[in-house]
Amino acid sequence: MLEVDNLECIRGDRSLFAGLRFSLNAGELLHLQGHNGSGKTTLLRTLCGLIVPSQGVVNWNGKNIRQQREDFAAEMLFL
Repeated sequence: MLEVDNLECIRGDRSLFAGLRFSLNAGELLHLQGHNGSGKTTLLRTLCGLIVPSQGVVNWNGKNIRQQREDFAAEMLFL
């Protein structure tokens, strides 16, 4: 399970998203939609652990992805 709790990302002086919360179980999908520059790619990079959020956490199987980088990376695919 992927869980996002109170996620925020700031780029420069602009907040791309804040207070983001959701969870996805195995087999579920997340559809992202928005204008150019709205933070879609930044969110995906944050979910993959490539960007550290300004606030909040991304959990995978109940643990912060930053605390289990190798196990998480072995299961992650980002295209």
